[in-house]
Amino acid sequence: MALLSQIDAYAQEPAQRESIDKIWHGEYEVEADGRVIETITHRYQILQRDKLEDLKFYSISYSTSIQTGEVLEAYTLKRDGRQIKVPDGNYQTQVNNGNGASGPAISDRTRLSVIFPDLETGDSVHIRYKVVERAPIFPGQASFAVGFSLFDVTEDARITVRYPKSLPLKSEAHHLVVRPTKDLGGHQVLEWQYSNKDPRQFTDKDRGIWKTSESPGVLLSTFPSYEAIAAAYGQRALPKAVTTAKMRELARRIVGSESDRKAKARAIYEWVSQNLTYGGNCIGVGAVVPRDVEVVVENKMGDCKDHATVMQALLAAVDIASEQVLINAGGQYDLPDTPVVSLVNHVMNFLPDWKIYLDATAKDVPFGYLPNQAYGKPVIHVRAKDVLAKIPDPPADAHEQKLFMGIRLAPNGSATGTMRVTLKGTAAAGARAYMRALTPDGEREFVRRAFASQGVKGSGVLKRNDTNGLSENYEYEVDFSIDNYLRGGPNGAFYFAPVLGTAMPVMRFADIDDRPESTRDTPCVGFKTSEMLEYSIPPTIRLISTPDDLDVQESMVSYSARYEKTADGVRVKRSLHDKTTQAICTPNVMQLLVKQAGPVAENLRTQVLYKRQSP
Repeated sequence: MALLSQIDAYAQEPAQRESIDKIWHGEYEVEADGRVIETITHRYQILQRDKLEDLKFYSISYSTSIQTGEVLEAYTLKRDGRQIKVPDGNYQTQVNNGNGASGPAISDRTRLSVIFPDLETGDSVHIRYKVVERAPIFPGQASFAVGFSLFDVTEDARITVRYPKSLPLKSEAHHLVVRPTKDLGGHQVLEWQYSNKDPRQFTDKDRGIWKTSESPGVLLSTFPSYEAIAAAYGQRALPKAVTTAKMRELARRIVGSESDRKAKARAIYEWVSQNLTYGGNCIGVGAVVPRDVEVVVENKMGDCKDHATVMQALLAAVDIASEQVLINAGGQYDLPDTPVVSLVNHVMNFLPDWKIYLDATAKDVPFGYLPNQAYGKPVIHVRAKDVLAKIPDPPADAHEQKLFMGIRLAPNGSATGTMRVTLKGTAAAGARAYMRALTPDGEREFVRRAFASQGVKGSGVLKRNDTNGLSENYEYEVDFSIDNYLRGGPNGAFYFAPVLGTAMPVMRFADIDDRPESTRDTPCVGFKTSEMLEYSIPPTIRLISTPDDLDVQESMVSYSARYEKTADGVRVKRSLHDKTTQAICTPNVMQLLVKQAGPVAENLRTQVLYKRQSP
């Protein structure tokens, strides 16, 4: 088991459990030089027949160059108590090798899989295996974490750690039973137990950010501080960011005749992001040491620290300062007191001249932006001082949408029209990436499928703008035709709303006052969105009622709606500004947002009543 990532781990509670953990025992022998010998005993019982095919396979993996792995025992435990040993032919080993005497380029992971025989519902899988480190990731240091889920059944879990007294091992446990420390002469033994036979049921109140201290688990580390982690990483990583003659020449080609320093930085970021593909699972100590920058550039492939190191070297070649920073790539928004390396498992760049954080592995994100889930997280700067920092909150106007729709209703209730959407920020990046991935068949089916998902019979033509590059803006257009736009017969109702969903619709707030009350901090992001909807309506269709104009000006929400009669129909102008400026919203902030947006929701939910006459 690994320490749970808060948001990912508690995303949802499965409707029916696939299995339950009967036994999970982890024994860790920490050597004086930081090497760890891990012995795991795991037994789980199968509860669902349709999961047998997946759960009869058990795999372990390890880095071939610095670790060894072996299965010590493996058998199927039948419901009647019989043990069926896994035969030798039920083992499969996959090794990443290079060509001939050469080592592999990207990954040296060995994957050892076990197939359990005669496994039926109600039976259990039992395995005991060992992974031995031949060399520590950081010499003289040990750091790892083990965690469990409050939402899973765990009947008997134990963690045992044996280490030399001379090793300054710090531990931090949460929601575990702590056993008395054992003194074995020159060694000490720490033990914890955990059992969760009545797991917590996931509800909407569990959605949001979980602190490390709320999750059952233990963290262990010999690092005295996060500054020490940064120093240990930087000692071997930063010398790799060398500005060789080849890198200087490459930097000159990338920036061309550009003289503005920020524009040069943008060009280098975009080149690294678009030209280096992501390749993870590094080799041995390569988990924390970047490859040589020229090798990365030659292969045009690397993991996060390779991207960050190449970018740092290219920026240095044009006299632009940059730093590498460590951050959590998952749902971790706090740094516990015990500094564990795996909790800062991603590398990015920081440009101090403009105080900009950049993640070149976020392939579609424009310069100056980060993926939304990065904002508000703590970061560790790989530098001499002021190591700990936090990703600043994004500006509330960094994400914006503008929409125009012209729609012409026919006497029979059908409609034709055009919708144009302009996006700014990460939403633009997401739309551009989505459009880029559409095949010709997918493009032809885009509108029809979108309508079908809403129960609408329609078709259309998607017009995509250029999907290359990393501009912070993106625009697309749809010409559409709908057979049953007015679905209520001679008398009915509809909403003033775009016919297709978008990234930041005004209608997003239509149900905001019906959302479950938040009891946890949650990631949040502000945005601006505006729309103009022009309806051309034939004389045979009479609008009986329309929504009222509305203005809302609050501390967190601004909204304006105008419903104007025109010569042949109605023009709708609406704008919404979610002024959320913080990346993490407390329950009180979310409750205030919902309260202030209540009138907006009511206005958006107001239906347009119509009466259709025979032509």
